[in-house]
Amino acid sequence: MRLRTLEIVNFRNHTHTVVRCGQEVNGLIGENGQGKTNVLEAISYVCLTKSFCGTADSVAVQVGQNQFAVSGELVGDSGVRYSVGVTYDSEIREKRYAINGSAIERFADVVGEFPVVVLSAESGSITLGGPVDRRKFMDFVIAQSSRSYLEDLLEYRRVLRQRNKVLMDAKLTRRDYADLLAIWSGELIARGVRIMMKRRIFVNELQALVQDSYRKLAGDRETPGIRYRPSVEADEQENEEAVRLRFGEELERKKEEEQRSAATVVGPHRDELEMLINGLNARKYASQGQHKTLLIALKIAEFAYLRERRNEKPILLLDDIFGELDTHRSEHLLDLISPLGQAFLTATSEKVLPPDINWGKANRKFLVRDGAVTYNETESYNW
Repeated sequence: MRLRTLEIVNFRNHTHTVVRCGQEVNGLIGENGQGKTNVLEAISYVCLTKSFCGTADSVAVQVGQNQFAVSGELVGDSGVRYSVGVTYDSEIREKRYAINGSAIERFADVVGEFPVVVLSAESGSITLGGPVDRRKFMDFVIAQSSRSYLEDLLEYRRVLRQRNKVLMDAKLTRRDYADLLAIWSGELIARGVRIMMKRRIFVNELQALVQDSYRKLAGDRETPGIRYRPSVEADEQENEEAVRLRFGEELERKKEEEQRSAATVVGPHRDELEMLINGLNARKYASQGQHKTLLIALKIAEFAYLRERRNEKPILLLDDIFGELDTHRSEHLLDLISPLGQAFLTATSEKVLPPDINWGKANRKFLVRDGAVTYNETESYNW
């Protein structure tokens, strides 16, 4: 998947920006606050219907305007072209998303159609943050590769909300809601077990990819690892039915705790993805450099995983990461991403980028200042 053109109107500090993208590395150079990250954010809207920063749509509307529009032309690895448009109107709080002129009613249906991998400041929470950040990482990657997983995840969240409401009602009214709770528990288990089984498979498959990319970045001195820690403990060899029985037993065992807290305390929403360096918990013991290397290795592994599952190369969005790396790791990272496909990277100065990028037709360098993007067009634009 590659982005051929991007048009941004009244989005953040961009009044009207048109970017004609290179097929490989696209460097966006500019001081902080000039609009570099906003370009990546606009690409995120095109590919995912929303910002990778997790901010509300209303925040992206340019000050003094009522709506923004972002559009892009994408070319799949098979050569199929897609015209995508996203608009948001702050007055009526309505967002519209269309592919080739056809409106998409359910934004979840877009997830995975235009795969994308994002490495930004917010990504650091994957290795440094709490379990919820690592669950989000798992869910985002698996959802882009599996529509059935996304459906299970959305339904699980709905069931979880309903079950928690029953628990709260029971606590407030002191009435017996056992029959109603049993119905929601059955739904929770059915969806939850499928989520846990897919997460288990995902982590096992991602492990080798993480180790390979980490070794290419940092050599053989350190060995990374990832380990799935479900809230319902089960052996790796246990099948879905066995895990289902364990889930039910665990809910029964935690019944009094749930009654006191008026919340569901067992299920995929309590899972953990443990990050390791040389067998030790990375969150507790890893150095700053190890955290950065592990995070980049995870993202390169994510790229490889999605490429294989979707049969499509994801677009890479790298936001101000080279300035945080030493020269050795920067050069190795460039060596890793260059053959992968199309990448968009931001930097405050060209000096922090690896020096051997061959800027030209395939690799394009853009200067970003005050919400305007400029570049030197030295060759005809014909890809």
